[in-house]
Amino acid sequence: MCTANIVVAVRGSHRELAGLLRHIAVQDFAGRIEVIVVDNHRRRRISPSVLVEAGLSGTVVHEPRAGLSRARNTGVGHVTGEFVLFTDPDSRPEPGWASGLVRALTETGAYCAGGRVVPRFVGFSEPPALEPGIAQFFVPPDWPSEPRELRPPFWLVGCNLATRARPRPVFDERLGVRPWRHLSCEDLELTVRAEHAGLGVVVAPDAIVRRAIHAADVRLPRLLARGFWHGVSVARLRRRHPEAVIYDSVRLSDVLGAVPREHWRTVATHLARITGWRLETLRPTQRASAGKDEGVKSR
Repeated sequence: MCTANIVVAVRGSHRELAGLLRHIAVQDFAGRIEVIVVDNHRRRRISPSVLVEAGLSGTVVHEPRAGLSRARNTGVGHVTGEFVLFTDPDSRPEPGWASGLVRALTETGAYCAGGRVVPRFVGFSEPPALEPGIAQFFVPPDWPSEPRELRPPFWLVGCNLATRARPRPVFDERLGVRPWRHLSCEDLELTVRAEHAGLGVVVAPDAIVRRAIHAADVRLPRLLARGFWHGVSVARLRRRHPEAVIYDSVRLSDVLGAVPREHWRTVATHLARITGWRLETLRPTQRASAGKDEGVKSR
């Protein structure tokens, strides 16, 4: 019987954790599930009993140094099973999530798999109709009908990601959300590095997670910040992996010409993204702290 470890990094959203654990507790996975909760607050906020109260096995570890990638790497250091699954405290996996990801890995022989991500609107009086250019900052618009190798136009999201435990997955700590910087692309960088190492990456559309989109997330200041830091993240990713396939255009004409004028929020968000990208590319090149493409190890 195989074991799947689920790594959940928690910072500032610890009140959402109980809801996630309830969804993990009803997974239809035939093997053993062990949850690794990483308390990423400066001082401990999560009780060690939280897993027992949810009827789950696992451990709660403390990582006081802020950063999503750093917290996930700390969690990976406690992995004991054959597979590692990643999700977020405010995400809600469907019952077949864990089995869908592990099945995709075992049937294809791939190293990494990512499932379908759909929106879970939180704090809205009714579900909003997000402009496509804004929605793509939260959930990918396209998914295959069956498992397949990762290729454009598809991409994977960190709240619905799985790898084999060996070689050990390590996220680039220059990417991933930090307290006031909404850096991203740590998931994309991991998949790029895995592909460069000759390891398979697949999309598993039947492994579904509902990702939280909070009402505050779609207010203009938050959108502009998200766009800006995403641009910074893409520039950092491109600097490290010049040959990586990146879907985001950084040409103003592509934004101004492709988006209807009434979608001005989309235009503003993508202009912020391009600004972040351009400013980051102007910074002096620093020695990469993330190492070379050796397996999937990166710091």
